[in-house]
Amino acid sequence: MFDSASIIIAGSTGLIGHYLLNFSLKNESVNRVYSLSRRSLDETSSKLVQMVSDDLSIDKNQLEEQTPDIGFITLGTTIKKAGSKAALKAIDTDLVVSVAQSMREVGVRHIYVVSCIGASSSAFSHYLKCKGEMEDSIALLGFSSTTFMQPGPLSGDRSETRKDEVLLQGVMSIINPLMKGCLLNYKPIEGEVVAECMLDLALQNDNAVGVHRYRSKAMFEMKS
Repeated sequence: MFDSASIIIAGSTGLIGHYLLNFSLKNESVNRVYSLSRRSLDETSSKLVQMVSDDLSIDKNQLEEQTPDIGFITLGTTIKKAGSKAALKAIDTDLVVSVAQSMREVGVRHIYVVSCIGASSSAFSHYLKCKGEMEDSIALLGFSSTTFMQPGPLSGDRSETRKDEVLLQGVMSIINPLMKGCLLNYKPIEGEVVAECMLDLALQNDNAVGVHRYRSKAMFEMKS
């Protein structure tokens, strides 16, 4: 278990990343938080070092003596927001892998990446295929441990409203009581829960090795 961890977060303005940032700043086991973002954050803390750039690059001059042990990547988009399949792949695969490579280069040993259930490089769905290719690439980067969070539908407040998710959440609210066992992997899960699980796993597993995947069922069980 980490007693004094230094972490770096890419995607701290998104649904999961925002919660993750706030949990990290409040956690006594975290003494330094580096954030990678395209715009400055509203949060202020003596723990926080902001790295602002269009390409989410890591400014090595801003890294202090304790380089980050743990990296979190919570980046992602939708085909509607991206505008094309190529643009979605540029973010969900290429950008995520590039950020992971940068984290590895500065000494991050354990990485936690938000993916999604069904991610597979052989998937028929372009979205799931992009996520799968991202996972395959990051798994080969040589981190001491690599953990992919694979939630089902996400619920929770966003800075933007996604109509498809609102519709799905409405339908799921009716059938949620019936969802048990493996069906829990497809039950809407709050971004706050995913973020909390990511931080808990990271701080508890300082000796973790290999590649791991956690789906919604496991996350619900962790927080029950």
